Amino acid sequence: MLSHVEITARVAVTSGAHFVWSNRLEYSHDCFVCRRVGRTVALHHGATHGVCHSSRRQLEWQDDLDDFGVHPTPIRITGFDTGSDGEVEVLRCRLSFWWSPFADVKRPGEHGSELAVRPWVRVHYRVGCHTCRDSGRDDWFGEQKSFQSNTVWPVTGSCPHCRAELVTMSGPPEINLV
Repeated sequence: MLSHVEITARVAVTSGAHFVWSNRLEYSHDCFVCRRVGRTVALHHGATHGVCHSSRRQLEWQDDLDDFGVHPTPIRITGFDTGSDGEVEVLRCRLSFWWSPFADVKRPGEHGSELAVRPWVRVHYRVGCHTCRDSGRDDWFGEQKSFQSNTVWPVTGSCPHCRAELVTMSGPPEINLV
């Protein structure tokens, strides 16, 4: 079956920040290709498929590396929209994937579903500081950062140089079957 999930993330941005969403994310997915639940799938907007690999939770259950390793899987970003609502930056991302019911090959008591039992997502962004930019710092636009839905909220981000608060995430991204 073809299924869809919509992810919506919101970040409050101060006037002293330059904020950009990244075009990549990681998502918890029950993968029918390797027949494992709770896999971490790496996705890039524009890619034809996602890349499935073991999550830390699965590695704790296993004595050795996963038999299936890293593999392509039929999930991709089919909608990617960013916008601003005043001082709030919004990301809306739609994932489309093929899905079929299955029992986990290493834990037969667990069954795959369209939406993972404990769904989570990690979204990536970059934020820069206008104060540091105006003072001539070459590295004013920080390196890529991320936040994920299973974090303690709220989450704030500050400039690594002048410590000015730049962004606040007051709650986790929403994950909904559509």
